[in-house]
Amino acid sequence: MLICPHCGAPLVRGEHVLRCQNGHSYDIARAGYCNLLQSSRSGENTGDSREMVMARRRFLDRGYYAALAEGLCAQVRSLAAGNEAVHLVDAGCGEGYYTRQLAQMLHEGGQLAGSVGIDISKSATQYAAKRDPYTQYVTGSVYHMPVADGCADIVCSIFAPTPAEEFRRVLKPDGAVLCAVPGAEHLWELKCAVYDTPYKNDEEKHRLDGFQLENRHKITCRVHIDDADDIRTLFAMTPYAHRTPRRGLERLHALREMDVTLSFLLLAFRPQMKQSAFPEKGSMVY
Repeated sequence: MLICPHCGAPLVRGEHVLRCQNGHSYDIARAGYCNLLQSSRSGENTGDSREMVMARRRFLDRGYYAALAEGLCAQVRSLAAGNEAVHLVDAGCGEGYYTRQLAQMLHEGGQLAGSVGIDISKSATQYAAKRDPYTQYVTGSVYHMPVADGCADIVCSIFAPTPAEEFRRVLKPDGAVLCAVPGAEHLWELKCAVYDTPYKNDEEKHRLDGFQLENRHKITCRVHIDDADDIRTLFAMTPYAHRTPRRGLERLHALREMDVTLSFLLLAFRPQMKQSAFPEKGSMVY
């Protein structure tokens, strides 16, 4: 499934290396991941830091988002029904919490033919690879994935960017994209605690150019968080963390425990066979 980021030739796995026919080679680290992000300079920090990855992994390992993982597994199982050789790509896989469970589920069902997790964070792919024997994790950009044309049966995008043209390139003609995005009420109590005028998420704005929505599934639940660090980690996992004023951050750091609503939309898209005369512009934004 993987291609050389330099020349585009297929990569073949050797002992601790991925190599193409043109002589380009990429070391597989001891942890099991491979860095195929050619645009990053040596020593440059790209994507989530080690500290961010560790905090998110700790949060997810405590099971707060277990309902989302179960919902994703159910949707992938449905999309893969009748397919005995499923090739899975998780675009923006992070530390691999969901990728690992999806790949394991397909493996146990005898359907997994290949699984690739891609993230721009070296730390994320490093930690993901350590805990997932079924997936090849690579450091790379979801906008220029080191993945062969037309090789994927399912592309997952879980709270990650959604470059529609790139997804269409790597998908098989009958493949599917599965996206997880915030529901209207997602983290409502946390927003109310931090902001003076919170707003709910717009569930109707999500679309993918060149694709048609096949299935829409919503998951909503409430969890109790009794750890101040977990509350701050949850907030850091959202886009709000980068644009919250000091007053809001002070409110956030004062929180010690809370009940919070988790709400997710799972959207399954299929490539459109024909473009409409007046296609909508703009990829999914959240």
